[in-house]
Amino acid sequence: MKTMVISCVSLACGGAERVISILSSKFLEQFDSVTIVTWKDAPVFYQISEKIRIVVIEKEISSSNYLKKIFWFRSFLKEQKPSIVLSFLAYSSIGVLIAHAGLKMPVIIAERNDPRYLNGGLPIILIRNFLYTFASGILEQTEQNKRYFKGIKRKKTSVIYNPIFMSSDHVGIAETVEKQNMIVSVGRLFPQKNHKMLIKAFANVYRRHPEYKLIIYGEGPCRNELENLITTLHLNQCVFLPGNKSNIFNLIKDARLFVMSSDFEGMPNALIEAMCLGLPCISTKVSGATDLISNGENGILVSIGSEEEMKNAIETIIENEALAKKISQKASRIYNELTVEKISGQWVSYINKYL
Repeated sequence: MKTMVISCVSLACGGAERVISILSSKFLEQFDSVTIVTWKDAPVFYQISEKIRIVVIEKEISSSNYLKKIFWFRSFLKEQKPSIVLSFLAYSSIGVLIAHAGLKMPVIIAERNDPRYLNGGLPIILIRNFLYTFASGILEQTEQNKRYFKGIKRKKTSVIYNPIFMSSDHVGIAETVEKQNMIVSVGRLFPQKNHKMLIKAFANVYRRHPEYKLIIYGEGPCRNELENLITTLHLNQCVFLPGNKSNIFNLIKDARLFVMSSDFEGMPNALIEAMCLGLPCISTKVSGATDLISNGENGILVSIGSEEEMKNAIETIIENEALAKKISQKASRIYNELTVEKISGQWVSYINKYL
């Protein structure tokens, strides 16, 4: 009997969580059972198959203590004896590898972010890098991120992009609808996403193009700070933070352009989706975006943290309709490389090497 355990921080709204929701159903076709174990208790945002068991460690032990979670997970692995463990994100993966010490089942780590950055700083990064040498395999999202782990044998590490969970009916739809004077961004309201820079850049765009508005979809701890910035810059009438939305494709398809202002990323789902819709996209030069975008051809890349370059890029798309149309047409072509069927097949092939 082949069984899989997927370990993750939570199943809240986010890129890794979205990938888990997509791939877990595909894994059911290869495994007799799939169990998702989350290390934190949070509402499930994406649809998960009813055939998949979800276990929340914080509910099982009635505690948020990390060491207690690790001990519980070790007992869980001994009891369940899964054929393979797949762990997403460092918070989960560090705990999984400690809990797994001395056990025999293979563990595959799925890194979802730029490994140079991690909450806790250098000490946690060093602990993570050491523990990852004990993983059976490591899946990165970009070649740049793969090269980071120089101390790990290269045969352990592979690159698989994120799948795009989108009906082919939506591909390129942004090219056919009537455009609104709207700039959109999608991402958690976290410091990593640097929405402050985007809002400040838009403030300068707005002086020249007061007919435009900026809408940032997502939720997070930076909401109050961003709302205060919007008020300070007198942008309450044109910058909006609607929170998390499930029907995001329909909400952004008629935007003039999509913007991602992150300081670092893995393989950004929101950018992939916007490109597949056929939206002209602007992104900072983060890992992932530089894999997806050929500057000036299917999108525009700007320097990380640069308000001036972001402002100029936004105005270029707004004021150059021919360029916007060219970028839009070429952006949606990435869909064929990132279908669920293609990407899930790559995951299954990689995982089967360790069974």
